Amino acid sequence: MGKATSLSHMKYADDPIKSWKAVRTLEKGSTHHHTQRRTIRMRKANGERAKTDDENAQVFSTHFGKLFNNQSPLPCDPTALDLIDQGEDFTSLDDPISLKEVRDALKRMAKGKAAGPSGITSDALKSMVWREEGLSEEEESANDDTDFLASVIHK
Repeated sequence: MGKATSLSHMKYADDPIKSWKAVRTLEKGSTHHHTQRRTIRMRKANGERAKTDDENAQVFSTHFGKLFNNQSPLPCDPTALDLIDQGEDFTSLDDPISLKEVRDALKRMAKGKAAGPSGITSDALKSMVWREEGLSEEEESANDDTDFLASVIHK
């Protein structure tokens, strides 16, 4: 039974939403958004086109075997590396994560969103970090959860 036939047997008089869905389905036609499947035939070493999937696979296997198992790499001039501008080193990325950085990152996180891979929502993380402003450094470091939060966030 075709799609149009099955749609014609349904009752749509009481439900305009179903009626419009049926109209849109019929407008899309039998292929919907899919295009006809094209079979790609690779060119073999002798110049002929592959006729089967096994022949196509063999063409790919031969090509990538040569590409990745090359025992004699192409000639390369190592002095060419001297012509490339060296990028700046960001040694500050090696520094420990500060509580300020954690707070700043949490401020940018949206509220009320689903938990990520760690299973902890941004709202829960925010509630663990916010403290009263004006704490001394000693009080602040006594309650510093930075290492814990960094390990949770990066899981």
